[in-house]
Amino acid sequence: MRKVLLLLLILSLLLVSCTTKYVCPDGRTVEDLQLCEQNNKAPVEELPAEIGEILAKSSNVKSMTYYYRRIDKPLEAPLQFWIKGPIVKRELPVQTEVYQKNEMDVIMFNIIDKTATAYCESKKFCIKNGEIGPVDYDKYYIKTPFEWREEIISAEKLTEEIIEKRKVWLLKANDGVLMWIDTYYGLPLRVEVGPERHEFQEIVFNAVEDAEVNFVERE
Repeated sequence: MRKVLLLLLILSLLLVSCTTKYVCPDGRTVEDLQLCEQNNKAPVEELPAEIGEILAKSSNVKSMTYYYRRIDKPLEAPLQFWIKGPIVKRELPVQTEVYQKNEMDVIMFNIIDKTATAYCESKKFCIKNGEIGPVDYDKYYIKTPFEWREEIISAEKLTEEIIEKRKVWLLKANDGVLMWIDTYYGLPLRVEVGPERHEFQEIVFNAVEDAEVNFVERE
């Protein structure tokens, strides 16, 4: 009898150890990726109902592309981002005065694995095309509208405005962060934190193709 119980215990431990695990963007380990989204979002019940309803619409966004700008740093050029699923692809500022001078011009991040890989896509301005290799995730990653939205734990509506022909609600979130939230997709188009002013311009939702978040050789 003891041998049978011991065998059953060993089999149960093997089954548990074989269960697929996923790592959420916040570092939690779960067995279902959907639990990452459910547990990582701000608790809607702590927000006014009308604000909670707007923010909940962000769950319908599966991909987006936009130009990121730091308005408080006017000398910095806007950089394009593409996001689909766990992949975030961003442009890097590059030198365009001399041909074949840049070592890398885009970075692709996997937000689940917390990995970042650099590539050089431009045949005209790259020393060589293709994958360059891993780079420091934290050094190059820039917070996306998804992460700004997830950080909202309290908010009050200040006013309604229009940004790039999109209706937005200006929220004062977390006792001081100003966010202009797109009322159709529930994500910020502009964020102000103290002197910092972040803008996500020419944003397009749910239209990113798989090829756009992969290496693309271009002129």
